[in-house]
Amino acid sequence: MTAITASRRDMFRTAGTAFVGAALAGVSAPRAFAQNMPAGGGDLLRLSANENPYGPAESAKQAMMAAMSEGWKYASSEMPMLAKLIAEREGVSPENVLITEGSAEVLRITSMLYGSRGAEMIAARPTFEQGPDYAEKSGGEVVWVDLDKNMVHDLAGMEGRITNKTGLVYICNPNNPTATMVPAKDLRAFIGAVSPRAMVLVDEAYIDLVDDPAATAMVDQVRAGKNVIIARTFSKIHGMAGLRLGFAIARPDIIKRMGEMRMSLPNKMGLVAGVASYQDKEFMAMSRKLVRECLTMTMKACDELGLKYTKSQANFVMFDTGKPLREFSAFMRGKGIAVGRPFPPYDTWARVSMGKVEQMPQFLDAMRAFYKKA
Repeated sequence: MTAITASRRDMFRTAGTAFVGAALAGVSAPRAFAQNMPAGGGDLLRLSANENPYGPAESAKQAMMAAMSEGWKYASSEMPMLAKLIAEREGVSPENVLITEGSAEVLRITSMLYGSRGAEMIAARPTFEQGPDYAEKSGGEVVWVDLDKNMVHDLAGMEGRITNKTGLVYICNPNNPTATMVPAKDLRAFIGAVSPRAMVLVDEAYIDLVDDPAATAMVDQVRAGKNVIIARTFSKIHGMAGLRLGFAIARPDIIKRMGEMRMSLPNKMGLVAGVASYQDKEFMAMSRKLVRECLTMTMKACDELGLKYTKSQANFVMFDTGKPLREFSAFMRGKGIAVGRPFPPYDTWARVSMGKVEQMPQFLDAMRAFYKKA
């Protein structure tokens, strides 16, 4: 038996292949991805998937080019290198960090570990569905709790739905698709009350774009040893959505259990790009500045047109078109622009991702034309 064969055998045995295979039987691409991708139409202005059109950073591109000739090697050193960088910045140990193939893998693993096989997962409606989708498809039950009147997570309502079957509570903060945020003090109090009874998964995909990331992030709850898992991604501020890189931060015992259920490994190009981009504070600051400029332009147009919108803490805006969303989306398509899909029950609301600064006038002109037509 070769070393490679033995290594693969051990990896799959550790990962609990039988459970993973059964859990994922029949699982298709999550609707969160499948419905956001413009079909064909490569010339469409893509404002539908909350991507960062400025990335990857030049430092990340150079790192990938330098590593290209070593693409034949397994990424044995890059994962611990990135974990160490993250741990140092977040004030935890490398044992608190799990590097994954996008934050989507964090959501999948966590949902199957704590929200499957008859367990309940509590989630807001609407929110990013990938975790809840996998919980349902692996035998769990999702308990949906509507957002409050301000389109923010109803923490009291979520806590009130916890039962002895609840294994996982999911908080996407800032929330996708509404771009709204739970106040940090409220979320810390919620975690304190709920985490003794269920695992709390806080999806911080957009945390680098908020007004005060250091004060808003929940990693201090990990440092306090609570039952909480933080999901982060390189898909947003780092502009690396196609390179599939993310990470989890949690207690070492939780990270160990998650690592045993790992379903894939990040690719070498994504890892070297991540190591470079994570240290490129200038690029991150530039991305944040340009996103904010586009948000300001878009919200100003909403004010001009008298449209209701949420105060965005992410890289997209959600606003009430006042019309069936399909009508607005079809008009935008006719103008060469793809916007976000419907998010029931907000059937007249549009989620629009920020493009480049020079691209946004195309959308804003089309938006004004839609209401002029109406």
